[in-house]
Amino acid sequence: MDEQRRAIRELEEKSREALLFKTRTLEDTGKALAERLEGASLPGDQGSFYRRFKQEIADSEASVESIQGSLRRIKELDEEITIKRIEKADREEEASPLYTALGRHVLDEQFTRTVPAELYLYKRQRTLFLDRAASLEQRLLDLENPGGGIFSRFTGAIRRGIFRRGLKKIEGQLDRVHCQGGRLYAGILETNPGAGEQSGDAPADSDFAVLLRDVRAKRQLIAELDDAIGVLEEEKNKIRGAFYFKEKPKRHIKMLKERTKKRQRDLLELYRRIGEAAGSDPALQQYLGDQERLALEKVLRYDKEIEENHREIERIETAMAIDKERKKITRFERAVDGEKKRALSSEKNITELNRKIAEVHKKIGELSEE
Repeated sequence: MDEQRRAIRELEEKSREALLFKTRTLEDTGKALAERLEGASLPGDQGSFYRRFKQEIADSEASVESIQGSLRRIKELDEEITIKRIEKADREEEASPLYTALGRHVLDEQFTRTVPAELYLYKRQRTLFLDRAASLEQRLLDLENPGGGIFSRFTGAIRRGIFRRGLKKIEGQLDRVHCQGGRLYAGILETNPGAGEQSGDAPADSDFAVLLRDVRAKRQLIAELDDAIGVLEEEKNKIRGAFYFKEKPKRHIKMLKERTKKRQRDLLELYRRIGEAAGSDPALQQYLGDQERLALEKVLRYDKEIEENHREIERIETAMAIDKERKKITRFERAVDGEKKRALSSEKNITELNRKIAEVHKKIGELSEE
C-alpha cells in the first residue's frame, strides 16, 4: 500500500511538471504569435485584448517610472535645500558679530550718521541696560572694601557674585540689542540707502565704512542663498503639484505595480489561449514558425504524458480499492470461521446438557419405583 501511494505521488508530481511545461510552452508560443501579428488576425477579441493589456502595462510602467523619477528629484532637492540652509546658517552665524559691532556704532550716542526712527527703541533699550550696568558696577566698587567682621565679608562676597552675574547677563542683553539693531539698520540701508547719511560736518568714520562693507557682503551671500533655496523650493512644489492622484506617491506606485502584475497575469492567460488555438486553428497555423510548430508538438507529448499518468493513477487506485475490498472479505471470512467454531462448541454443550437432563430423569424414575 505504501509503495502504491508513493507511486501515485510520483505520478502526480510528473503530471504537475508536465502541465507546467505545457502551460509555459503555450504561453511562449502564444506570445511569439501575438507579437508577430501585433494583435491582428487573432481569433475573436483576443487581438483587442492583447493590444489593451500591452498598452495598460506600458502606461502603468511609464507612470511608475515618472513618479519614481519625480521622487528621486524631490529627494535631491531636499538634500540641496538642506545643504543651502546649513550654509546660510553658517553665514548668519558669521554675520552675527558683524551685526553686533554695527549695532554698537549705530546705537552709540556719538554716532555721526543719521539714525533711522526704527532704531530709537533699541537706543532706549541700550541706554536702560547701560544704566543698569553702571549701577551694578558702582555697587561692586562700594563692596571692594567691605570692612566689618567675618560675616560682613562673607555676605559681601555673596553680593559681589550676584552683581557680577547680573553684569554678565546685562552684557548678553546688550549684545542682543546691538545685534538686532545692527541687523535692522543694515536692512534699512538696503531698502533706503540715504537713511544712513553723514550728519552735518562730522568726519567720516573709516572703521564704520569697512564694517558696513563687510556686513553688506555677508548679507549679499545670505540673500543669494535665500534665492537659491527659494528656486529649489519652487521646483519641489511644482513637482509635487504635478501629481494627479490624491494618495501618497509610494501608495500610488504600489497600486500601479499591483495593476501591472494583474495585467501581466491576464496577458499570460491570453497567450496560453492563443497558443491553444494555434494548435487547432488552420488560420493561425499559417503564421507559425518552425520553432512554434516544434513547441506545439511538445504540447501534444505533454498531454499524452499527463493522460498516461492519469490512467496509471486510476489503475493503481483501482488496485488499491480492490485490495481494500479483499481485505474486507478476509476479515469477514475470519469472522465466519469464528462464529462456526462458537456454534460447534455450543452444539457440544447442548448435547452434554441433554445427556445430564436424561440422567436426572432416569434417577427420578428410579427413586419413584422404590
